[in-house]
Amino acid sequence: MKRNILFALFAVMTGALSLCGVYFNKYFYPKNYAKDSTGEYVNITVSEQKSTFPVNKSTVFNVEYYYPEEDRSLKEQLNYIPALLGCDKAGVEKYLADYMDNLSKKEQEAGLVSYELIAYKDNEITLRKTFRTPKTEGYYAKSFNGLIVILNGDGKTVYEYTQISLASLPEDMREDILKGYYIETEEELYSFLENFTS
Repeated sequence: MKRNILFALFAVMTGALSLCGVYFNKYFYPKNYAKDSTGEYVNITVSEQKSTFPVNKSTVFNVEYYYPEEDRSLKEQLNYIPALLGCDKAGVEKYLADYMDNLSKKEQEAGLVSYELIAYKDNEITLRKTFRTPKTEGYYAKSFNGLIVILNGDGKTVYEYTQISLASLPEDMREDILKGYYIETEEELYSFLENFTS
């Protein structure tokens, strides 16, 4: 009888020690730890588990609008982005890639060059939109009230008003001017103006 009790006690103790070993290995073994940005050791097993939450209505979205040329950024907090409800991290990244592939004309003109995921943890997501000033080169010749106007490469800003009338140009040139005739360099622009100035 004593032998059976000792055997049972031994089995229970072995089981308890095994469970403790699994617990300590999973949460406290050094390979599960890494230094964070502050130099503190954090349990990466726990961090990874927290970072896989699905987006829900209580998820907080921090959106940063970054302008590197001016070295400034603006921040905004959104309640939620409906298209992301139920998404995990991979779903959020796919949404951002699709967003950039189907960029609106307004954001293209504003110079949006990237939309990326910065942080995804503790039911909080941080996104960054990076804007760069669109590079516009060359000039456009267009007609305004029957006269030729030279615009900068953005097609909006006036570079020079001329006294060249649309009627004085050859017919094929008139059609190009009505659509917006592109002139690549400053030399070509001066050549164009000299040729058609009376």
